[in-house]
Amino acid sequence: MDLGQILIGRIILEFLGASARFLGYNLWTLSNDNDFRTFSSFWSPGGSIKKRDDNSDRNHMIGVIALGSFVMLLIVFNT
Repeated sequence: MDLGQILIGRIILEFLGASARFLGYNLWTLSNDNDFRTFSSFWSPGGSIKKRDDNSDRNHMIGVIALGSFVMLLIVFNT
């Protein structure tokens, strides 16, 4: 049960991180002339194993930051 919860939590954090990166990048492109990128390029890009691992780590890190920010906002505005 604990292993399942760890894996599900990691998947949720990576999904949250990929979503935050997707929204941030594509909102930034509205003010620039860059091309839009698809969600799959943030979630699981093609390429080498090292590139996929780096992307997974980046998604996990951004997911932790986004979740922490959300929890802090909940604490601040609900007290």
